[in-house]
Amino acid sequence: MTAPVDYSVVARNIDPASENKIHDDDVARQFGFSGALVPGVELFAYMTHSLVEAWGSGFLSSGAFDVRFRQPIYDGEEVLAHADADGVCVALELRGPDGTVRSVGRAAPAAARPHDVERFVEVAAPDRLLDATPDSLRPGPLGSIREPVDRVSSATYLDAISEALPLYRDEGVVHPGALLRMVNALLVRNVALGPWIHTASSCVFLGVATVPTVLRAHGVVTEAFERNGHDYVRYDAVVLSDDTPVMYVDHTAIYRVGQGPRR
Repeated sequence: MTAPVDYSVVARNIDPASENKIHDDDVARQFGFSGALVPGVELFAYMTHSLVEAWGSGFLSSGAFDVRFRQPIYDGEEVLAHADADGVCVALELRGPDGTVRSVGRAAPAAARPHDVERFVEVAAPDRLLDATPDSLRPGPLGSIREPVDRVSSATYLDAISEALPLYRDEGVVHPGALLRMVNALLVRNVALGPWIHTASSCVFLGVATVPTVLRAHGVVTEAFERNGHDYVRYDAVVLSDDTPVMYVDHTAIYRVGQGPRR
């Protein structure tokens, strides 16, 4: 099996007008960052490049990738996704231009299918969004979402993340970053959020999505907790292409960014 190799790309904040103002320079600086954060889902997308280049569509139908975002990446920084084979698995580091490790991940070309994919069902979206709080994010189902994807919208996303692999461009495979964006959207469309930060995702790929398709996502909150002054939510999700499951995710985000540990 081909071993993944390093991949360099200029990181971009592809949606600076996002409702999530952690991707706005002025707001991000209020929380102690140097500027607007490049979204974690795009960092995830950069880190998958070498894996898909080496392992092809097989990785997207049965592989696994666990990623954690440790330090921010800013728009215009050249990042290096470094791959280090460890037996069958691959350890990945996303390094900033100064060489510091900003994100870490671990991937495998094949993984066991989660046993509980069938527990996810269609749930009506909420009539109105409540503020994100421990009460509104109690364990339980999230409202389901859907998003059509065609060649044009897929190509627009590929251009935004500087992705050139023929698997996406020529064969019409939906990028895994686009799938993970659906999991972020589950949170955004279920509760009203201020600035928030995606911190980790543990993904198992279940099938290959190709355009045109309608992506759907169902989710279940598993816990909400406080750590170091920040409020976190963790939820499981499944993304489907039409009616076929293509990604299972254990997703974690800071839904309220604090200013430090509370007394």
